[in-house]
Amino acid sequence: MRVLLVSLNNELLPEPVFPLGIAIIAGSLRQTGHEYKVVDLSFQSPAELIATARKFQPQALGLSLRNVDNVAYPDTTTYIPYYQEVINSLRRVTGCPLILGGSAYSLFPRQLLELLGGDYGIRGSGEKIFPQLLDCLEQGHDVPDEINLYVRQETGCFHGKGRSQPITQPRPDHDCFDLAAYHESGGMINVQTKRGCAFSCIYCSYPLLEGRIPLTRPISAVINELTTLSRNGVNEVYFVDSLFNHPVDYAKELCRAVIKARLPLKWTCYTSPWLFDREFADLCVAGGCLGVEFGTDALSPAMMKNMGKAFTVDDALRASAACREAGLPFCHALLVGGPGETWDTVRETVDNTAATRATSVIFMTGLRIIPNTKLYDISLREGVITPETNMLEPQFYLSSHLTGLTAGVNRLSREFKTWIFPGHSIRCSSYLAGYLRKRGARGPLWLHMAKKPL
Repeated sequence: MRVLLVSLNNELLPEPVFPLGIAIIAGSLRQTGHEYKVVDLSFQSPAELIATARKFQPQALGLSLRNVDNVAYPDTTTYIPYYQEVINSLRRVTGCPLILGGSAYSLFPRQLLELLGGDYGIRGSGEKIFPQLLDCLEQGHDVPDEINLYVRQETGCFHGKGRSQPITQPRPDHDCFDLAAYHESGGMINVQTKRGCAFSCIYCSYPLLEGRIPLTRPISAVINELTTLSRNGVNEVYFVDSLFNHPVDYAKELCRAVIKARLPLKWTCYTSPWLFDREFADLCVAGGCLGVEFGTDALSPAMMKNMGKAFTVDDALRASAACREAGLPFCHALLVGGPGETWDTVRETVDNTAATRATSVIFMTGLRIIPNTKLYDISLREGVITPETNMLEPQFYLSSHLTGLTAGVNRLSREFKTWIFPGHSIRCSSYLAGYLRKRGARGPLWLHMAKKPL
């Protein structure tokens, strides 16, 4: 079957994000013999997409939705109108089945299928069910009876009842993408070593998207993928696992394999302060790691408990010391404003974070409320939202105790010159990103904050 795959994401701040999901789907279609073409709207225009659709004449459209909004408060941008515009344009030039997927779709499967007028939607991993659906459509058979496959009909949207089968990830097809454009724009090519997150942060969507049991890929498969990327001219990658260092033994073994392979690659990753020791920091440095980002969220004991964090303040201080001793740049990402937050707990988090002497800190305010999370239930109980609230519209939890938020953030930005405040456009803007990229900055922008505090 002839399939046009489209990555709808066009957000380039703070750096373009390589559409790994579409690359994996393309790899699956390559294995199963379907003809396909990819359009990446990070570097192609909607007009180019329409021209490609007219020329290619697809028999099915596969559209990946990465985000509903930019999850930044209070400077929030929603992407839904843009998605609607692109899909409406496609509908005018082709009447073939439209199949939705991606992380954003997976969080709001029924709502987005109805709103955007898709015919089918795949929640979660799609590399197995997507080619199966194409086979059924091509042969005129009933679609697979799988719980993650949604079908839109006149009477509403429905999904199957059969359980999903275990997935073996195919090698992503990177040949469909302009890898050089990502490099030139400061982006890194994404690589995934595992799926699933066993932790219980109250706001997090990873367990909803990937499950709670970490499923690791064979290390040989990851090394083969990295080798292929290196041969294709890629020199920087980002490990997009929810937490790169869990399970920690697997992460250390992977680092050793990267070192042994002697690949000329630099990389960064997202980690937890828990089980992050000096040995791991040394392995990261020896393996070419440019820096690690800790998903810390809070360093006030009361707020760490409220946010569902699995580590302590001492864990964060020890992990930070391990990075400093190993010469590994590191960043703490903070998420301020959760249940019970006060300016006293904010100050406690700020002081403890300052004590880590991090390369940079990402300071975000407000928690995006996602259905089926603990935060969603808390928000219902407290009346922040109701069961009728449209969750596709950006809905944030912000503690009522944090009055004068803008003034407080402005004071902190003056106090800490290398900290980044995305939702308040402080050291995080298209202008600044463009300025740094022109000066040769590659990878996450936080790596460059200490070099030139702003």
